[in-house]
Amino acid sequence: MRILLIGATGFLGSHIAEILCSSGYELLLTKRTASNLWRCASFEEQVKWTNTDLETFESEVLAFQPTVIINSAWNGVSARERDSWNEQLSNLLYQQRLLDLAKQLSVKVFIGIGSQAEYGTFDGCIDENYPANPNSAYGAVKLAAQKIVKAFCDTNSITWYWLRVFSIYGERESTHWLVPSVIVRMLGEETSMNFTKGEQSYSYMYVKDFARAVEAVCKKKNGVSGVYNLSSLNSLTIRELLEKIRNQINPSFSLNFGALPYRAGQSMKILSDSTKFVEEFGEFEQTNFSEGLTKVINYYRNNYEAI
Repeated sequence: MRILLIGATGFLGSHIAEILCSSGYELLLTKRTASNLWRCASFEEQVKWTNTDLETFESEVLAFQPTVIINSAWNGVSARERDSWNEQLSNLLYQQRLLDLAKQLSVKVFIGIGSQAEYGTFDGCIDENYPANPNSAYGAVKLAAQKIVKAFCDTNSITWYWLRVFSIYGERESTHWLVPSVIVRMLGEETSMNFTKGEQSYSYMYVKDFARAVEAVCKKKNGVSGVYNLSSLNSLTIRELLEKIRNQINPSFSLNFGALPYRAGQSMKILSDSTKFVEEFGEFEQTNFSEGLTKVINYYRNNYEAI
């Protein structure tokens, strides 16, 4: 199986590439002229690369003849960019470039990575039947991208899967996200941090479990096209998460719960029912959170000064 993976230099994409590479798939990965390949060190020399900024991109993809395309790339994922409509809408043009290639190549499968943000604000454990009601530019454009993938692929007889991912943590995540930012600050010289009460409950999925789940999707023969929620089957509160990090790094570190207010419209319970995914692609690995957290802490302990 030959797979074209878009976004391999990012957090999620690098882990997908690492898993697929270790399983022996033939991979063509994309980068841009300004891309930093630091996340790709473990597999950089074992795969083929193509530069999407160059005119040769399309011809190199056509020569590679992938049977599966995975799009894990997305501009504007940081908090300050999630309500930039221009930044978010640029992703639709990029996705269409990939869909046009999929049609030319008669690709069998197109996999897109969606987000819980497509559902908007909610409280509870939801499945794919929950109405999508995004309340950010990021969520709205993600939902639009899913609708385009469905219409295009259905019209061109391409099997498509849209994986709506919920909370994911792991090695190589940018340090402006919660888990790595707290780890790095606790590893530094700070002695305390301010937080909300930390009552929010989320289902944190270890990134390598996520990547193996994507591999299971690639392996599926004659799968049913559709949207599939993908998250951990277990949940914990932000308070529990932060205490676990604190207890492993510095038990004397002060977590000032309640020092910050919740933001307006804060969702207090964001959980996913992944039954549909399991029924279609099988059970996926569920790394114990404490075990996964230890791996992540050790990673940042060894690397955070260089990140």
